[in-house]
Amino acid sequence: MDSDTLQVFQSELTCSICMNCFLDPVTIDCGHSFCRPCLSLCWEEGQTPRSCPECRGISERPHFKTNIVLKRLSSLTRQARADHDHHSEEQICETHQEARGLFCEADQTLLCGPCSERPEHAAHSHSPIHRAAEESREKLLTRIGSLWKMREEMKISMNQETEKKKMVHLRKVMIKLEYQRMLLLLREEEQLHLEALEREAKEICLQLIESVFRMTQQRESLKEMCRELTEMCHKPDTELLQVRKEGPSSERETLF
Repeated sequence: MDSDTLQVFQSELTCSICMNCFLDPVTIDCGHSFCRPCLSLCWEEGQTPRSCPECRGISERPHFKTNIVLKRLSSLTRQARADHDHHSEEQICETHQEARGLFCEADQTLLCGPCSERPEHAAHSHSPIHRAAEESREKLLTRIGSLWKMREEMKISMNQETEKKKMVHLRKVMIKLEYQRMLLLLREEEQLHLEALEREAKEICLQLIESVFRMTQQRESLKEMCRELTEMCHKPDTELLQVRKEGPSSERETLF
């Protein structure tokens, strides 16, 4: 596939949000397709109603299945682009003058064919760069999915904390109504109960403020991690495989 044809083909497989080749593409109700991580970030914070980032059409469903055909085509397009780039000078082995088309999982390095047969690499597992990069992307996408699931669980926890405050308020109203009917006989007891309930409400409010603040910070950190991992997925194969050696930030790993 020549460069012009590849460019045209790739333009048809480009996410209009991130302007990169599709990652885990999903097709929404209006027919437009986007990377799942990009759409998740776009629809973050429960946008209602959810609208298509491209045509603004309303999407009734919150979740979509991966468009398998688009995913395969996107992978083939990345491979074609990578094959085209592998002929660049920086991808040629200086010793054997052959393209570094293999990835050594053990050493996390790029190798040409003869280099992979040398004693220090012969016993290691080697795979074509594109295959190794796609496997790395799948692992990153799985990680992204886990992060979004954790954010959703935190959102549920925050809602539950908020419901506690509402329930305390409802209990207060019910108790006041009950004691109004018994005002003449139970005025003193009513006052005691209301004071105790007020203390409980203040304690729960303080707990709620602290809990919501902590979980909001964690949700923002998770969102940023999703964004960084998504950007990492879009890196060229060789750069992506080099970045993998560094691993996730230890500071953010402490969140989990």
